[in-house]
Amino acid sequence: MSSFVVRSTYSLSALLFSSLSLAADDSVELQQVYITGGQDEISTLPGSATLIDQMSLEQFEYTDIHRVLNEVPGINILEEDGYGLRPNIGMRGSSAERSKKITIMEDGVLSGPAPYSAPAAYYFPNVSRMSAVEVFKGPSAIQYGPATVAGALNLVSRGIPFAAQGEVDAQLGSFDYRRLNAYYGEQQGNFSYLVEALNVSTTGFKDLDNGGDTGFERNDFNFKTSYDLNGEYRQHLTLKLGYADEESDETYVGLTKSDFDADPYRRYAASSLDNMQWDHSQIQLTHVFEPTLTSMVTTDVYRNEFSRDWFKLNSFSGDSSTTPSVEDVINDPTNPEYSDYYKVLTGELASSSASDNLMIGNNGRDFISQGIQSKLNMDAFVFGVSHELEVGVRLHMDEIKRNHTQQEYSMTDNGLVLVDNDASDDATKQNLGEATALAVYVKDDIQIDKSTVSLGLRAETIETSLTEGSTAIESTESVLVPGAGIFTQISETFGVLAGVHKGYVASAPGQVSDIDPEESINYELGFRLSGVHKVEVIAFANDYSNLKGTCSFNNGCSGDDLDTEVNGGEVLVIGLESNWKTEYQFQSYKLPLNVTYTYTKTDFQNSFTDKSGIFTDANGQVEEGDELPYVPAHRLNVKTGVHAEKWQLNLSALYQGEMRDKAGQGTIADADKINAYLVLDLAVNYKVKPELALYGTVDNLLGNEYTVAAQPMGYRPGKPRTLQLGVKYSF
Repeated sequence: MSSFVVRSTYSLSALLFSSLSLAADDSVELQQVYITGGQDEISTLPGSATLIDQMSLEQFEYTDIHRVLNEVPGINILEEDGYGLRPNIGMRGSSAERSKKITIMEDGVLSGPAPYSAPAAYYFPNVSRMSAVEVFKGPSAIQYGPATVAGALNLVSRGIPFAAQGEVDAQLGSFDYRRLNAYYGEQQGNFSYLVEALNVSTTGFKDLDNGGDTGFERNDFNFKTSYDLNGEYRQHLTLKLGYADEESDETYVGLTKSDFDADPYRRYAASSLDNMQWDHSQIQLTHVFEPTLTSMVTTDVYRNEFSRDWFKLNSFSGDSSTTPSVEDVINDPTNPEYSDYYKVLTGELASSSASDNLMIGNNGRDFISQGIQSKLNMDAFVFGVSHELEVGVRLHMDEIKRNHTQQEYSMTDNGLVLVDNDASDDATKQNLGEATALAVYVKDDIQIDKSTVSLGLRAETIETSLTEGSTAIESTESVLVPGAGIFTQISETFGVLAGVHKGYVASAPGQVSDIDPEESINYELGFRLSGVHKVEVIAFANDYSNLKGTCSFNNGCSGDDLDTEVNGGEVLVIGLESNWKTEYQFQSYKLPLNVTYTYTKTDFQNSFTDKSGIFTDANGQVEEGDELPYVPAHRLNVKTGVHAEKWQLNLSALYQGEMRDKAGQGTIADADKINAYLVLDLAVNYKVKPELALYGTVDNLLGNEYTVAAQPMGYRPGKPRTLQLGVKYSF
């Protein structure tokens, strides 16, 4: 009989509860929950992972997750509102739209409103209250499903301090920007707690034709408490409660090309009622115990509720067969048949008939996401080989209730005036989507000499249903997602890695029978260099057997087509992601340097007619060899600065290359091109005394005017130059 010996190869407690020194008192530490185990663990992972820690987050005091992620290689981002309210994040060429192709978590728990039945991330946690951000790609991400095609993102909330500590962070800035973030926590014996509150608001940087705010206000309140249980086994209970809400005067309506060139920050009068209101609550109970010195079991029970009302311009009120869409008018405003409709949009002309009245819709939705998950981490020594084993299981349920309505408004000299007072008569979509998923995974990191071999397998069964009236469409799909990776330390400072895994995105409830899941085989190969210069270079290839698109208002779909999926067929995405970090010392000054570059090339491997208009114009033709829209070939971020004992100056430069608005190949036509742009951000902070710091930031230092998108209804700008000044007091 073979021998089996359990041996400790690393501290599992340290893996879960890493420590981070902070603020005024160097002896004060916070409990942090890093899935990666921290920066040291990342350096030997047989897969791609990035940790953005508290120090990096505090350099620029970003509240926009898009700007936070600029330093992550392999990321592709589609900006929308300039503030990152509803982020669009893709990885390695996956669709960035509403971040629906990546797995998003907070403290290791799914945070999306309904990750299976409606994965679009209309809710995203406030990055202001986070202490770290972790990003996983390749085989490193398969245990963090449901979406495994691209990668996973984990937001690490503020930990509970071991000693009494609090902080008040106040900030004022351009466009009546205000932010106040405060927290306090302490540990008393076996009991500890943290309370935190956040308020952030602005009147917005866009100018409505008829006046009014174009900004937002957000509130976020959180309470976290933990208790160490005495007994034979080391056990730890943590309860996290959260509530957040938002009201934002945001819109999907952009500008015509000529209007954008004249003033990119203009907004048409027809969008004056566009408004998003939502509230979100969360509860998470986490239990950790160590049955042996070399094993640990972590269990989470969670529930998230999210409710929203999304008022927005849908269309003109006339018959769709004879009345142009808003997109048609914005794309071709000089067309004599569209000129009066354009003047109604801008408020220059009052509505003259029912055909040029405006339909304002409310896509009201209620979401629930809940479940229980548990994982076992164990160190073992079997057959003379060291193993770091993780086994996990999750039972998850989520749902979305859609209650979409619309009302008719007339454009007048005094703005929009309601024509139809009974919204219930104008229901456009009412249904219930539900999903139940059981997922099990096993991951084994095997240490063989100087190599770490990682083997993983995820099995998942998903049951979905869509109920509309008396009709219910039910389906079940099961999938096995294998993955394997290897990291070999060739020398003390040089190592190589390689990996392969299956990518999978399940179908949403209610899809027709010929809609296939999104599937791919993903490969990566690269190397890491450690020491004074930390370098990581990884080549990747995602070979899709079927890439799916989802019809949404954000990409120009509306009406009965909303939330339907489309088979895009075979697509090949290849690329290179790289990162170089170093720090130079000049007398008493430090000069850090962090350079991130990503190259991405995409190709459709088949031709088809895109009736949905997701990839190109409605009824447009996608040809073999066409590139995907909204995936730039080049993305470069350089962060540098000068750090002294009491002050820091930091500069971040982002260059994003040109990209397509519609699928195509060859030279990009001007009408289909989103031009390349360069954005510089500056941050300065000064520590007046250990507990008091002053800071200032300038986003878009050069004041460049640039386009971030041209869908669904015209051109949208990036954020203009904005200045913020802040003070931070710790006690």
